[in-house]
Amino acid sequence: MQTVIQSDGQAALNVCGCGRLHFTYGPITLHFERDEFTTFASEVGRLASTLRQVADQRRPVLLPGRDGSACH
Repeated sequence: MQTVIQSDGQAALNVCGCGRLHFTYGPITLHFERDEFTTFASEVGRLASTLRQVADQRRPVLLPGRDGSACH
């Protein structure tokens, strides 16, 4: 049995009977254990909050990962 939770039509979360969660956004699906998804969602929320705080700066924003790495 699966429970499907959809938001804006692009994102869906399938809670599978095996206990895994399948997060789909557009053409991409990520597979998580329950605790992994909770951690992922918390991190995305943290990054979104940081982005909102710096959005008015109108310049590229560097949001380093926990290991200090960043893209570009």
